[in-house]
Amino acid sequence: MDEQERLETKKIISEKNIAESTIPIHVLFDQDTLASSGRNQIPDVMIVDIDHQDILIVERVKSVFPRAEILVLTNNCDVRMVRSCFRQGAVGYMLKKTCLQSLKNAITMTLGNGSFISPFVNRALIEQAFSAKQSENLLTARELQIANGIIEGLSYKMIAQKYAISLDTVRIYIKRIYRKFQINSKGELIAQLTA
Repeated sequence: MDEQERLETKKIISEKNIAESTIPIHVLFDQDTLASSGRNQIPDVMIVDIDHQDILIVERVKSVFPRAEILVLTNNCDVRMVRSCFRQGAVGYMLKKTCLQSLKNAITMTLGNGSFISPFVNRALIEQAFSAKQSENLLTARELQIANGIIEGLSYKMIAQKYAISLDTVRIYIKRIYRKFQINSKGELIAQLTA
């Protein structure tokens, strides 16, 4: 976070704490004081700003504080980034422009074993899931089996053995699938069906 965002976040937390004191929230440290705080103060919830950070920042924070719940605060609403943060251990994802005022609620929800995802991010995840389903609907049952074999990392030969078909038949199905999706590689197929 830049200094202005940090001050705004602290102000919002302070105001919400005074107005609604059911769960006190304290800012223990920020990036500048993280190293000096050591592990004496173990946070329940950490807010991690991933803007202008290494993509693995969530994983690194989780390794230092494995019991802390991690909320990501960012301007990035790319679905791939959201999924990456969740795989690294985040339990919430908030956009600065839309959810900074909801920060107290997000923290409270997280402390109650819930999760907070910005509405815009949630919508993007839903649309992506629907799009993947629409893509799957383009395929026949056998093509879907072949495509799932590719997603599982199976070779053409292994797919042929699994479904008791010839290697040439697998290749024919792969060509059909690529033509339907207008793609040219396994990577594109995986991205199309799992993005």
